Amino acid sequence: MVIDNVVDFMTEVNDLLMYITGIPQERLFRGNQSREVLPRENDYIVYTPITQQRIGTNIATLYAENVQPTQNAPETDQKLLQIDVQVDCYGSKAFAYAEGIETFVGSLKCINWLRQQKMGIRVLYASNPLDATLVDDTRQYVTRYVVTLSLAVPVSVTTLEPWIEEINVTPNSISEPYDPEDPADPDDPTAPAYAKAGAHIKNVDVNYDVDLKKE
Repeated sequence: MVIDNVVDFMTEVNDLLMYITGIPQERLFRGNQSREVLPRENDYIVYTPITQQRIGTNIATLYAENVQPTQNAPETDQKLLQIDVQVDCYGSKAFAYAEGIETFVGSLKCINWLRQQKMGIRVLYASNPLDATLVDDTRQYVTRYVVTLSLAVPVSVTTLEPWIEEINVTPNSISEPYDPEDPADPDDPTAPAYAKAGAHIKNVDVNYDVDLKKE
């Protein structure tokens, strides 16, 4: 089994926020990490994944073209996740950062930038920025604006599967002259065509010659 998109989607969120705001990496923090120490001064951003849920059902794709007879065919199963990421902007530029993020993620330039990345994430929508100013013990007010990004994140896994290379269908029909004792009367307008033709099919044998790829 191979997990195809091994890039951490939060790394792309990090890079996206840097691209939008121009904030340096040392003032951009991933939330829920107890070893991080937030700065007392300067403007900074904290981004935290808060919820995730599946969108739709899995899509299975078999890539059998140009696979050698002694090989298995790769099959990829892909699902789509909706992940909400809360972005907390602090400091004197908090309002500008939050409004800039909410505005830019809906632009064509942002869509084109995301298409060039490895993970293949898409921004579904962004919430309106919320003024969530904090009252702190050491500094009376800490300006904070919060915007939530809803992302579509594809997750895919590829496995090698044996598969049917070829199916040969051989019909073997057996017919015989019409039997007067046969309940199908050729003079009956509802009788099948073969009865009117003076013969009928007794049975049909279908043989399936299946070639399975080897492990």
